Amino acid sequence: MKHLFSPLLSRDPLQGPVLVLAAHPDDEVIGAGAMLAWHAQRGHAVTVVHATDGAKGDPGQREHDIRAVRRREGAEALSRLGLGAPRHWDLPDGDLPEHLPELTARIAAVMQEVQPRTLYSFHAGEAHRDHRAVAAATAAAASSLPEACRCLLYGVNFDPPGGTLFDVSDTYARCYHALKAYGSQNVYIDLPGMSEHRKRVATVNVELPGVLYGEMFLDLQPHELAVVHAAQDRFFRLVQREALPGDAP
Repeated sequence: MKHLFSPLLSRDPLQGPVLVLAAHPDDEVIGAGAMLAWHAQRGHAVTVVHATDGAKGDPGQREHDIRAVRRREGAEALSRLGLGAPRHWDLPDGDLPEHLPELTARIAAVMQEVQPRTLYSFHAGEAHRDHRAVAAATAAAASSLPEACRCLLYGVNFDPPGGTLFDVSDTYARCYHALKAYGSQNVYIDLPGMSEHRKRVATVNVELPGVLYGEMFLDLQPHELAVVHAAQDRFFRLVQREALPGDAP
């Protein structure tokens, strides 16, 4: 048995175009905002997709039209990272598992259109059902990716349990600033503060001076997505005590 610390890798081999899949307008900045700021600095073409309309992001009903508010906030946050406006699919917030065939078809189509050299999407160990649906659809559509695509799977509810770590100390300030754009969400949860803790904790096993903030990803090739998704999904559902297919009632 050997050590299995996550490797701290250089970002330099990552290439554009970049495709970013998110369930809600803020997921991608929470999970990978500092890396997206780095892609913007490099001049990579970055396509961001928000799959849902974000309609359930205002449980206190503080906003007149939360869909419009979250759309504006999402565009502003990405602009603070140096990126253009996202695409909106406006599928129903909270109900992506019920739209999985359509979601998979849309993801396959945008993969074929963009032909990304770098993909960001969710890993299968997420808690939110919409995040899990995007992870499942990404794995199901993986044959639409170029063989050379680098697939970086991020987390919002839970960081991936291992994988590849990138030093984002130089771009984290832009991520923090972008998270402040989500005023409607920061009323309920301190996204910038939460992010600062998470990105610092990611470097807990790094002893190099100056590495203050990190972002962690499962780092896969397209042909690995389906098998890793199936294994991770089964493991996570087991430890979270969710019934698995074939289990006795």
